[in-house]
Amino acid sequence: MAHTLPARADSRPTISVVIPAYNEAHVLGRCLRALLSQSDPADEIIVVDNASTDDTAAVASRFEGVRVVSEPRAGVTYARSAGFDAARGDVIARIDADSLVEADWIHRLRAAFDCADLDAIGGGAGIAELSPANLCWFGWWYRGFRFWHERSIGVRPMLYGFNSAMRREAWERARTLVATDDELVSDDVDVTIALLRTGHRLRFDPRIRVRAKLFRSIEREKLSRYYRTDGTTLARHRFGRRTRWIENGA
Repeated sequence: MAHTLPARADSRPTISVVIPAYNEAHVLGRCLRALLSQSDPADEIIVVDNASTDDTAAVASRFEGVRVVSEPRAGVTYARSAGFDAARGDVIARIDADSLVEADWIHRLRAAFDCADLDAIGGGAGIAELSPANLCWFGWWYRGFRFWHERSIGVRPMLYGFNSAMRREAWERARTLVATDDELVSDDVDVTIALLRTGHRLRFDPRIRVRAKLFRSIEREKLSRYYRTDGTTLARHRFGRRTRWIENGA
């Protein structure tokens, strides 16, 4: 695991932001500009270049203060783990390369973790495709999706990769339960269950918001794959709604 960042003068937790990225050169610049325009700057920003064949690494390298970590094994679970293991902050925050954080995102995260009763948190989202300029609209749609998905799989509160954070100590403790391959795993469900199984305290706060491109996941083929990987992940952990378990050989 990585060394820790120096303690802050105000004693609040340091925050590392991890962005897994595969061929995201076309959107990464906007993501980083929003992240670097925070009212309360992050202490560390890591872009994980996940075997990209475009200019993802070059785009990330143009931004001062952004560290690029290379992960040659293709797959989000590999990229996530490489970034989390490299992070040196007290808190590891995660977004996608097309997530656009609000100006107070780091401030709200830091305030949330500046207490002893929280180990991980999931934030709210507006739909980027329907949010012009700097607006963050249709958060109700995302909350409705969260409610349906959590009830469907029997896991709550979910931590979605486009907007979530956890204490680095929580990741280090839960890491042994997280899948090491990318084949039949729902990454978000896997990490959430690993944290719950290791006794961590999770929370959802809709005020910690990003704009995310949620509609790109609403395709029949993708939804079918997500349904199956959710089920295989639940079965792997023997956790959540049993009627949704899908054994690997099924």
